[in-house]
Amino acid sequence: MVNEVITNAKEMIQKSGTSTRKATDGEINDLNEKLDIKLPEWLIELMTVVEVCDSELVVPLDSEDNEAQLRIEFLNPKCIIQECLDAVPGCAVHKNGYICIGLEIGIGNPYAINIHEGNNPPVYILNHEYGEETEMIIENKLTVVEKLSDLFLVATIKK
Repeated sequence: MVNEVITNAKEMIQKSGTSTRKATDGEINDLNEKLDIKLPEWLIELMTVVEVCDSELVVPLDSEDNEAQLRIEFLNPKCIIQECLDAVPGCAVHKNGYICIGLEIGIGNPYAINIHEGNNPPVYILNHEYGEETEMIIENKLTVVEKLSDLFLVATIKK
């Protein structure tokens, strides 16, 4: 079965005319080991087959200001580990299946998915305001897109 996340990520690279890099098998092994989780196959495939690690995703916002956009750093495995183990709020929610996959450039709010929510999960933004209060972080997460594939559908990679 072809995953829509992979398909849309590849299309995003094609329309952007640029890409970054793939994760190595060693980085994925490190990620699984250090986070003490089993990453889903689709997420491993995304990071090892599609050149999205370390990319800056630009997402236009619907607004009167045509220049308004989100800028998201799509993380590499080493940065995912840091966000999930050492940084707030990621360290408080990763045991609940939340994996920080990106950071809002300039602000630093983490973008996360929950690996228990299927093979095309929603993307959430987590708020630093709640510190390490796991329940409050989860309760107050904001949904950015209903499906990760939708993020890749509207984003481009900054050259």
